Amino acid sequence: MLKRSIVTVTALCLMVPMVGVTGCGPTQKVKRTLALNELSREARTAAENGDDEQSLELWREYVDRRPHSHFAQYNLGMTEARLGLYTQAIGHLNTAHDLRPGEIKYIEGLADTYIQAGRAQDMIDLMNETAGEGGRVAGQLRLAKYAQQAGMLDEAKQAIRMAMSFGGTETVEPYLAMADLARQAGDEQLEERALRQALWFDPASDELDQRFLALGITPGPSLAIVPGTAMD
Repeated sequence: MLKRSIVTVTALCLMVPMVGVTGCGPTQKVKRTLALNELSREARTAAENGDDEQSLELWREYVDRRPHSHFAQYNLGMTEARLGLYTQAIGHLNTAHDLRPGEIKYIEGLADTYIQAGRAQDMIDLMNETAGEGGRVAGQLRLAKYAQQAGMLDEAKQAIRMAMSFGGTETVEPYLAMADLARQAGDEQLEERALRQALWFDPASDELDQRFLALGITPGPSLAIVPGTAMD
């Protein structure tokens, strides 16, 4: 009799997969997943259409139902940030980062929101804590980028110097970053020195030639100096 009952319930599950039979656990799971997929789709569409209020409500519902979804926490946080709800946004973006600590997009979204909220020191702390993500050079340049955005030029310069140290003669990016920082700070001497080291990587760079011309310097490959030259 027990065996026959099991067979009967199984048959019901196979015959009516979408009518919500309480004994059909897999069926209920499929229904729930499809509903969440639709919720996500509608939330993204609302955001694309500029309706952040609607997107907010949809992402809130998603997170209520699936709080351990890192991408839902991230999207909810970014929507709140666009609406100026910075405290709530930081909470959800931190949760997304905790759930997926190596996701660079989540780190940068949180950093952007810290800056918007006027919490520059929290941003610096985050950048230092995550400086190893994506490689040491990339991590230091990321720190420098956000420090620069926050007007923290000394911290940015220090981070770029660390990137130079880690990168050595392998990548031009730290030297271009230093040149950009120097230009922002109005330090033409430092900008010239950084550009000359960048030129070592690509002596025929038209872009660097234009940068030298903007400084009133006649460009040419002879300007190049070996990366690692002391920079004040």
